[in-house]
Order: sequence, then C-alpha cells, then structure tokens
Amino acid sequence: MTSPRLTDETGRVLGGRYRLVAPVGTGTSSRVFLAIDLQLKRRVAVKLLHAALAEDQAFLQRFRAEARAAGALNHPNIVAVFDWGEDTAQGALVPYLVTEYLGGGSLRSMLDHSGVLSQSQTLVVGLQTARALAHAHLRGLVHRDVKPGNLLFDEEGRLRLADFGLARALAEASWTEPSGSMAGSTRYASPEQALGRRLDGRSDVYSLTLLLVECVTGQVPLMGETTASTLALRTQSDLELDTSLGGLRSVLERAGRLDPTDRPEAAEFEISLMAAAEELARPEPLPIVLTLGVAEQTAELRQVSGLGLIQNLGAEPELGSLPEQTDSEQSGAEQFELGIQPLPQEGLAYPGLAADPEPQFATAIPIASDDQAFADPAFGATSAATTVAGPATVLASGQHGSPGEHAQGSGVSTEKPPRSARKKPRTRTLVAAGCAVLILALAGWWFFIRVPVHAVPDLIGLNLNVATAQAQDLGYLVDSSTKDRQDGTVAGQVLAQTPAPDESLAEGSTVQLTVSLGATLTPLPAVVGLPEPEALAALEAAGLAVGAVTRSMNEEVAKDAVITATSAAGQEPVNAQGEIPRGTVVDLAVSDGPAPRVVPDGLVGAPVDQARAALAAVQLEAAVNEDYSETVPPGYIISSNKEPGTEVPRGYTLTLIMSKGPAPIAVPDVRNLSGSAAAAQLESQGLAVSGIEGPPSGLVLQTDPTPGELVPRGTAVRIFTKQ
Repeated sequence: MTSPRLTDETGRVLGGRYRLVAPVGTGTSSRVFLAIDLQLKRRVAVKLLHAALAEDQAFLQRFRAEARAAGALNHPNIVAVFDWGEDTAQGALVPYLVTEYLGGGSLRSMLDHSGVLSQSQTLVVGLQTARALAHAHLRGLVHRDVKPGNLLFDEEGRLRLADFGLARALAEASWTEPSGSMAGSTRYASPEQALGRRLDGRSDVYSLTLLLVECVTGQVPLMGETTASTLALRTQSDLELDTSLGGLRSVLERAGRLDPTDRPEAAEFEISLMAAAEELARPEPLPIVLTLGVAEQTAELRQVSGLGLIQNLGAEPELGSLPEQTDSEQSGAEQFELGIQPLPQEGLAYPGLAADPEPQFATAIPIASDDQAFADPAFGATSAATTVAGPATVLASGQHGSPGEHAQGSGVSTEKPPRSARKKPRTRTLVAAGCAVLILALAGWWFFIRVPVHAVPDLIGLNLNVATAQAQDLGYLVDSSTKDRQDGTVAGQVLAQTPAPDESLAEGSTVQLTVSLGATLTPLPAVVGLPEPEALAALEAAGLAVGAVTRSMNEEVAKDAVITATSAAGQEPVNAQGEIPRGTVVDLAVSDGPAPRVVPDGLVGAPVDQARAALAAVQLEAAVNEDYSETVPPGYIISSNKEPGTEVPRGYTLTLIMSKGPAPIAVPDVRNLSGSAAAAQLESQGLAVSGIEGPPSGLVLQTDPTPGELVPRGTAVRIFTKQ
C-alpha cells in the first residue's frame, strides 16, 4: 500500500522542472517517484532524500560532490544521473537526485518474487554488475553499498547499478538509519567495512560475491543473528561454498577471500565469470518484476507521451490536457531506454523566434493552424499554416476603415493594382518564409539532429577498460560480449574489432570488441609426487612457466618430490576440467621430507619394552644390545647412542644397551689353603660359602663350582678339605 506521505507529494514540481507523477517506493534514507522532466519531456526517477539530511552540512557538501562524480559516469550498466538539486517544502530544504527511470524493478523484488535464480541467470547478473563496477573503479569511484535493492532493471531486463556515491555521503553524515533495519549495507558488508578500514574497489567485489551466492542459494553467507555477530563473522575466515554453486564456486570463493589483496579487481572478476560461463547452460530470461502495474504504467506513459515538442508556442501544458502522441513519435523515456539520448527542445519550437534573429524573416514565418492551408509553386504542397506578420503588416492591419479610405486620406490612388501585381508580394513573402523555414530546419538539423561521425580508433591489443574508455570518449557504445582465447594474449586484451580501425562511424553506434579470455587451454600435467627435475620438464613441455619453488616438510611426500602445483598469484586458476592457459606461471611446493623427530627423554633406566614404545610413538626404531652392569638391573636400559632432545630423521634407528645384570666372576683357586682361609678368600671375591666338608684347618682339596668356573656374583661355593 502506498504511504499517504508519498501520495501527498504527487503533483509537486521540484526546481520548476520535475513533476512527481507516481510514488515508486521508499527507503531508510529517501523516497523515490516516477516524475516528468517538463523541460526535456521525458520520464525520470526522482529520489527525495529525507528532510533530516538537509540539516547536516557535511552531508550536503559530500552529496553535491558525489552527485557530480556519479553524473560523470557513462556506462550502459550504471543508472544515469541527470540532475541534482535542493527544493524547499514547508520551509525545509529537501535534497533530491534525478536519474533515468527504470520500470523493471530491482533484483531485491526479483528474488522476493522468484526465490532463487539459476547459475546461468546469476552469472548474467554478476557480469553486468562487474562491468559497471570496473567502469566506476577505473575512474576512482567505489560504490560501498552493492546490494539487491541497488541493482535495477529496465523492462527489457538490462541491469543498471544505482546510488553511486550516495552511500559514502550517508556514511559521512550524522544520519542514523531507523533501528531494526539491518542491513542492506550490513548484510553485504566486506571484512574491511566491518573493521572500519579504508575501502577500495575490491570491497565492492566482495559484496557482489555475497549477492551472487544469495541469487543461487537464497541465503547470504556468513550471516549471524545480529548485526554485530554478522560483522564479526565477516572478519574471521574466507568465504567457503558448497557444490550447489557449480561452476561459479571457485570464482566466487576467490572473490570472497578475507584479505582484499587476495581478491580480484572488478575487471578481473568479470573475466573469471566469463571463463565460468563456458561450463554453464544458456540462461533463461530474468524474471522481471515491473515497478508499476500494467494499468498504472499505461496511464503514466500517456501522460509522458503527451508532452510533445511544440506546446502552444511555448506555454507549459497541464498534465490533464496533454495531446496524444502519434505512432511515429517516441517519448524521451522510450528513446533513452533504446539507447538514444533525448534532444533538448529549446530552439526547435517556433517561440524561439520571438527574439527576431533575422528581421527580414519575421515578416512571414508559417505557423501551424488547424483551419488554414496554402500551397506555394516553389515548394509544392505545404501543410496548413498562417503567417506571422512583420512590423509593417501589423501596423497596416491596426488601422481602422477600408483600405480605400486610408488611401484617400493620404492622397494615394485607390485604384486596385492588376491581379498579377497583387500576387507578387505574396509570392515573395512565401519564398522568404520558405527560405526562413529551410534555414531554420538546416540549423536545427546541424545543431540538434546531425550525428557527428569519427574515424574508429585502433583498439586491438589494448586492455578492455582502456579500449572502452577510448570508444566512449568518441560517443560510441561498446559491446564486449564476444570472448575468445588466443596464445600470446592476456585476459582482457582486445583481439578484434568491428568496424575496423579508421572506418567512419557515427556517434551512438556500437563498436563490437572480441576480448581475450587468455591463452588457449592445456591440461596441467600431473606432477605431484614427481621429483622436482621431472616436474619442471613436464611443465615446460606443456607450455607452462615455472614460478616460485617453495620447500616444506611433508609427512606423505618423499624428499625433493612435488607436493602441489598451482597458478601463481594473479594468474588464471585451473578450471574444473584441470585445464590452464598456456604460458601460465605455475608455483611449485617441493617436499623436504618428513619433519625431524626428537629423541624422547627417559629411555635410560627404563625397561626395554617401555623404551621401544616411546621410540615407536615418534616413528623411531630401536636396536637393543646387551651388556653387564653392576648397577642396572637385568632387562633395563643402560645407555643410548643419542641424547634426549636430539633431532633425528623420521624412522631413524637408535642403539640401546640393555643390562644383563652384574658380570660373572671366576671361582678362585683356593686349593692347598686351609678351609678357613679358602672361605675368607671366596667371600672377598664376592662369592658365598655354602659349607666346608672336612676339618676347617685341613687343606682344601676341591671346590664346587670348581676353580676357574665363571659364576654370577654371590654364587655359593662348597669347600672340600683333607681329613
């Protein structure tokens, strides 16, 4: 339902020129109307900014500067800014902006009505928006508020990006949007917007990426429950998408990187989308949602069409009494939608002759009339006309009485001249009138209708943005929809043009450009896992260049073998078929093998099984040798060949020494000693005496174990003595 406040504005004339005809919509900062430009006789859109903004001098200053800059943009995918100004309503200043009127609604209304778009339809939206952004960014303008509500369509489905500069003006004002209105801007904010950092064109690319994801999935990614949580999510990670995006996935993920330096510029983003188009089906027409209903639109078109070129010799018409437009005529709005800029009307209508530029022509200038007609032998049949009398004729017609009476009073003969003599003055008058009309027609054609013709510049080999700027500077339209691949060229370079260089072409005509998508495609060789020299040879054989080679530890890839092969920064990525343009610089990551292992602590003094398990946990091996130890119990580690904390390669084998206990000792020969002396000697050697068989004072005959036999320390020895 239309707001009463919007309806109350209908019929108001801004700046003595723009009559508000019908409300189109309202936003947080403005109200939008379909209006009529009474001077140029065409439909326009008028955006009335809220009166509160007029009180902010900083906003007004920025608004004027941004309006001038936006008005200088000239691109088929950017809403044309015609005028701006300030009007007074009830003593309050109201800033307004005048743009071309687009009746096809916005992307927001399209998504609300249709839900989602196909991948192909989404790519069409992305391409047209990226072209608009690239044009503006090349001229130093950042949009800052790319959202579905700012993508508008005409009735034929061509997209225009609106509100350039307005977002920045509002951002620098003290204006606060109504609470609870999240987010046109917040929903599509870039990480650097969330952090309050300086913005460049890559912020617009990020916002466009979120918008395109919404077109396919119906959801804006990285959205929280509140504005604060949404902004926080935007600053934490790169955009990650699922397979529902199909061929658009890799392009959009690259454009949704957290770091702006990792994202493409708008022109590069356009080229990446064109490359993705090779994998998509032909798009269906976009589901346009008309701004006004059919009945409303017809009524408004009648009102606009009624503003003809000649309005009662310059009198301003009332809307209710506008004459019908003939089939052969087009309104200014219709001409603009067809790409034809409406001509200014000043000087075309006859009231412009009131200043009497040539006195000799003022005596007889034909003016259209409904009930008179004349024919002149010199010009053939002429449409109904009357004659504007010159000063002499007016004076004569102002006298009272018959001609004869005046003639008599002045002493002039009243005898009528011959009929042939009376015709000559009229013939001369008609000839003069015809000459005047012819001269005026030629002058009007020269200044207002004639289309200048230029020699088409040589655009081949130039970057698309540069070529487009040169063509548009000469008044040409540019069609760069034809893409091709050619070796030795870079993406965005112009390959061919029609018409050819130096051919003559009128302003307003279209120059067709064939734009390179880059070199021809070649499969990226399978070099992962190959030794570095073999990988280099395979890449060079495929016509690819090797860029940076970085080395890193890798648990899976052997030392000096390739871990990954990827396009260098700024190069076109590998497509879904594993192909890459010839000449692409490929960066390699080469393995330095597994990371070194650190010898764990606690091996020495541990049981052998525990030591083996500790080494296996860090992928090390153990070789266990045995040795005697007087201090380490049997089965425990005495020593290792590597100290704890030492770095060794993965799989390295450590040598561990395991204790077998104390070393054995030889039973001493105590024969011929007395039993008591023998026992004392055995005990001094670390052996025990289990008993003496015979007198202790007798000579020792033998021991068990026998002398020289190796036995463990502490072994009990039995002594045998002589009776």
